[in-house]
Amino acid sequence: MVSRREVLQVLTTVPILGGAFMALMVLVRYFKPTARGGIRGLVAPPDQAGSSAQPVALLSELKEPWDFKDFIYIRNSVEYSSRKIQGAKIPGFVVRLPESFADPAHPKSGFLVVQRICPHLGCTFNFVKDAEELAGSYNYTPPKPTHPYFACPCHLSVYDPTRKQSAGLSGMLRGKVVSGPAPRPPRYMDFEIKDNQIVITGTEGGGVG
Repeated sequence: MVSRREVLQVLTTVPILGGAFMALMVLVRYFKPTARGGIRGLVAPPDQAGSSAQPVALLSELKEPWDFKDFIYIRNSVEYSSRKIQGAKIPGFVVRLPESFADPAHPKSGFLVVQRICPHLGCTFNFVKDAEELAGSYNYTPPKPTHPYFACPCHLSVYDPTRKQSAGLSGMLRGKVVSGPAPRPPRYMDFEIKDNQIVITGTEGGGVG
């Protein structure tokens, strides 16, 4: 038989434990404001709001090797204000690669889609087809036979879209740095080919430097 004293102990203990748990969650939300949904929220990806798939180019615009198009991709992220979500405008390039760099079994391999933001200090780089312009404006003389390069006008970083370079957890990425201070290749963008369009479905995060 449960005594009156034991009942009172239970009734006293439950509110104390509940209060301690609520205080713990307040501390968790203070130090990790992106945590939502209790304990499960602690392992949720931070600051992600989900961006919709966005078409950026028609395949008819990219018929020949080295045809390219610049575009703006809107990446949504969490904003701690009344607006809740903010959209960052990220410039990008989509480039059709020569067949020698593509795998016929994987149509996506025939295209390179990257952020147009230099990983060095965040300048907007260009797609340069002219070898004389590379030498005169970017201090880089490409080997022959030559091809187009990505090149940043701010600090003269040059990237070779035909070569791959390790980018840490990102693996091997096209756009090897061949000149200048850039620490890594341009950041990649996930895409699909749908209804004869290049459709961006996501993009690599990260800062500069």
